[in-house]
Amino acid sequence: MCLKFINLLLFICILASATAFGDDNTKILNIKGGSLEYIDIGGGEFTVVIESGVGTGTGYWQPLLAMLRTLNQRVIIYSRAGIGRSTDNPDVTLQGSNKRLRALLLALNIKNNVILIGHSFGGLHARQYAFTFSEQVKGLILLDPSHEGFLAELNKLNLEWSQRDNQQLNKMMHQNAEWSILQKLYASNNMLDKGKVSSIPTVVISSSMEGESDWWIGHSKSGKAVWRDLHASLIADNPNSVHIVSNTVSHNMPLDDPNLIVSSIMLLVNMLDDK
Repeated sequence: MCLKFINLLLFICILASATAFGDDNTKILNIKGGSLEYIDIGGGEFTVVIESGVGTGTGYWQPLLAMLRTLNQRVIIYSRAGIGRSTDNPDVTLQGSNKRLRALLLALNIKNNVILIGHSFGGLHARQYAFTFSEQVKGLILLDPSHEGFLAELNKLNLEWSQRDNQQLNKMMHQNAEWSILQKLYASNNMLDKGKVSSIPTVVISSSMEGESDWWIGHSKSGKAVWRDLHASLIADNPNSVHIVSNTVSHNMPLDDPNLIVSSIMLLVNMLDDK
């Protein structure tokens, strides 16, 4: 247990620091209230915009850039406020981050035909943005997305175990402002879309891999089942959706299997072309 706990902690720390270093692909754009670090590659009918997990941004996706360039679509990856070289901002709520992303996209003359990808915590950002700016977003890809109802469902499984683990996670992540936002979303259990993504073509990919850690209830067999069920509930009323469940990738699926991510984008593009 100790080793897996340490590995998980190190992994979180690595992710949190991954965007601290720029590279030749990253650019900086000044917007109202600060500046955002971003990557802008490729070109095509659609613009793929990527929302990353807690504390991560452009640096996390560097290993995928070569494959993303093969899509024949424009790809935008950015770091939210306070991540990488993006300036700090006291408002890191979903709404605040959405407004800054909107400003970035408009500054880059991206007004429509957006495919939003949200990984982990970025899934909540993507859902909120798609609901708020529905005229701009044509499709959604959710990669093992966080869900506002997850903690409540874990509490139903085993309240003592769930609360103990959440306290431990809070100790590990207490200095991360985005983690605090996630905890508030767990407490409110409320999103603008009311837990239903039903109006646009959507691809959801869920990890069913077990044993990612041997202590957190969320990684237990029953916890993973809850996770998948919540993902399925997002698109239960969406006739133009696909739910992919894989036991070969972890929550860290973009790095585990870049081909899966690229294939999901190609799948959604085909779904949009067939509409």
